[in-house]
Amino acid sequence: MSTSPTPSQPNTDATAPHADPVSRVESMFEYGYRKSGYGPDELVTDAHGNPISVIDAMLQAEEASKAQTVTPHLCYYSPRIPGNTGSAIRLCAVTGTILHLVEPLGFNLQDTKLRRAGLDYHDMAHVVLHPNFESLVESMPDSRIIAFTAHATKLYTEVEYRPNDILLFGPEPGDIPDPTDIMFGPHVAEQVRLPMRPSLRSLNLTNCASIAIYEAWRQLGFQGGK
Repeated sequence: MSTSPTPSQPNTDATAPHADPVSRVESMFEYGYRKSGYGPDELVTDAHGNPISVIDAMLQAEEASKAQTVTPHLCYYSPRIPGNTGSAIRLCAVTGTILHLVEPLGFNLQDTKLRRAGLDYHDMAHVVLHPNFESLVESMPDSRIIAFTAHATKLYTEVEYRPNDILLFGPEPGDIPDPTDIMFGPHVAEQVRLPMRPSLRSLNLTNCASIAIYEAWRQLGFQGGK
């Protein structure tokens, strides 16, 4: 007796070529993450390649204030998108810059999107976490804060940068919250902007930060680079 052919079962393998691209990326990332043996809070490795937690790897505020840097410090005030912050962490690692993150953050430091930025070595050793803006100011009393905002009139190239400066960027999208207290407060020495074509939306946050950091580093002779 003949039987009807059994319908083929759908292939649910997220790594299959026809799978949804997002699912494929998720699956490949999680596979690589499991293969590495890292746990959910083990996003970086120590000098021996052993995974360590994000918090243990981060720089303390008092250490950051004493650090000898070749570029200004970078500050993200209340960042919301983990991918942008992950890219900024890598930017700071390769340029020798210290990154200050001011809470509240719009994500958890163990977010998978942060992991996808490729934080696979001591990148987090360049990062300081502050509970509020006052903590940043108190920990860096001798630093000049330069705020980047679309409302400024001075271009970012019209500033002579110093290694102990803090380049301040607000959350995405929009400007820094509480502009009266922060953007126009006594702790902000300069307000600068990046030029762009009128009527267009702003650049990605870390693209802006990269432009600023490399301009400052260029002015300082790319010390420590090669």
